Amino acid sequence: MAGNNKNQFGLIILGNSGVGISFLANILLDREIFKHEFSARSVTHHTEFQEITFDDHHYTVFNIPSLIEADQTRVDINKPEIDHAFTQRPNSLIIYVFGQQNGRIRDEDVVAFNAINAAYQLNIESLLLVINGLPATRPKKYEGESCVLEASIKGRDF
Repeated sequence: MAGNNKNQFGLIILGNSGVGISFLANILLDREIFKHEFSARSVTHHTEFQEITFDDHHYTVFNIPSLIEADQTRVDINKPEIDHAFTQRPNSLIIYVFGQQNGRIRDEDVVAFNAINAAYQLNIESLLLVINGLPATRPKKYEGESCVLEASIKGRDF
């Protein structure tokens, strides 16, 4: 890509395998660009991206393999793939996607978030946390509880 990447912006979507990164990227793009499927193994193996325009601003939406996987070989391959997106768009909104089970964020997703945060020192001012797969109808107190949990994950008091 030509040009100064410091003046270009990205949406880097991160999370564990199977949390719906590709699916959510397709929703943001409003079209099916990135492959996603029900699978026992990861589906995304290389950094993919698509340009999009919001209110006359151009962004690059990245679909990236997960850092943490059961296969160490995949982990070793995936880290440079993640690095590629951060190199291409150092000015990015980071969207970290957590999976959930019965409303509870999965422990392995918190471990993966902490590993990525340690590796890339994510700026909380440009970090959006998403809990994917929540039912449309849930207890009213869930939103407040998840906000407190989000603050603790980001390392802030609420």
